[in-house]
Amino acid sequence: ESGFSAALVREKNITEIDKSTTFIFNFISSIILYVLLFFAAPAIAAFFEEEALTWIVRVMGLNLIINSLAIIQRATLTQQIDFKTQTKVRFVAVIGSGIVGVIMAFYGFGVWSLVAKIGVMAVMDSLFLWILNPWMPSWRFSMESFRRLFGFGSKILLSSLIDKFFQHVVNLLIGKFFAAALLGFFTQANNFVNMVKNNLFQTIQKVSYPVLAKLQDDRSKLKEGYRQIIKLSSFVIIPGMVLLGVLAKPALVALVGEKWLPSAPFVQLLCVAGVTYHFNAINLNMLLVLGRSDLTLKLEIVKKAVIVLAIAIGLPYGIYGLVIGQVVSQYIALFINSYYSDKFLDYSLTEQVLDILPSLIISLLAGGLVLTLSKQMPGAALLILLVGSAAGSICYLGFHLLARTEEMSIIRTIIIPKTRLLFAKLF
Repeated sequence: ESGFSAALVREKNITEIDKSTTFIFNFISSIILYVLLFFAAPAIAAFFEEEALTWIVRVMGLNLIINSLAIIQRATLTQQIDFKTQTKVRFVAVIGSGIVGVIMAFYGFGVWSLVAKIGVMAVMDSLFLWILNPWMPSWRFSMESFRRLFGFGSKILLSSLIDKFFQHVVNLLIGKFFAAALLGFFTQANNFVNMVKNNLFQTIQKVSYPVLAKLQDDRSKLKEGYRQIIKLSSFVIIPGMVLLGVLAKPALVALVGEKWLPSAPFVQLLCVAGVTYHFNAINLNMLLVLGRSDLTLKLEIVKKAVIVLAIAIGLPYGIYGLVIGQVVSQYIALFINSYYSDKFLDYSLTEQVLDILPSLIISLLAGGLVLTLSKQMPGAALLILLVGSAAGSICYLGFHLLARTEEMSIIRTIIIPKTRLLFAKLF
């Protein structure tokens, strides 16, 4: 999206020329990127020594163009805080693409079932966004709009590209320096942690960004808004990471099979890093709301220098040295990302840690109880996973209720009523 989507969302008034300029630039950019990807596909396949990747990359690359077609529909709905329409679209796309993927897998299409599933989801997502939020470009391009939006969005684009590249660096290093089986175990662990981490936090971040963007001129209200987001996201993400770490072995055995059990240590290490994910993302999000995408880029460069250092130190100690180095770099990133939160909103890292302390302490208590319980429980991995998850959730919520934490108060007075209202509108 070249950062244009975030630029549009924080605009107080989106003009038609802004929309048209954004659409034209993104559409042309997606075609150029696809052409580059098309011709780079053989080199990518050669790097991974997998000839089949050539056409897989070329076909999946078409999603760049497909997704660019609905950038305006998605951005305007987000700016209007209309997540009901987006939820309906995503629900239909997930179900439709899932059916296609399952049918193709059943008939033996192998990896192409996944390629088709992702492609069908992109097509359905874009198509239904056009149907439910119709808009046609005027095909007018304004350099004034482009300079204004790209001035903000280009920094986000560069930050995202740098971040995405480094997200895959560890995979590349493991694939090159260690056995292929280890890369498989690490990738499976990453998938498990990301499934919990991304699904829990991305929803919170997606909803909070347009809401807080409207408070950008009131620093006092903006700080209070961020405090609530950090508290609420911690309330959900920290126990999710703790429980996944504690139940890593039964979760892997129950969900993907015993052969993936060697992934468990990686899952646990990544869960330790996952506890910081929302911290880092929220602090960067604050800079975007304030229009300082230039600072997010500077921070990204500093953090990646730390990651390079962590790789250099950790790699000689083997795969665990490499992964532990990445975990440590995530905690160092907390100090880097929170610097401007303290400077602009007077919201220091110390204050942030104090705000999430109740959820952290209660999560560790619940995790300790689940660990003790799981060691005493005989039986199938699925049973241990279900009982452990239920017991951990009940203990966690029970401790919060007994402690009468601010998080529970926010959930009772704000979240539950708004959720009921949302479901009433949806159904």
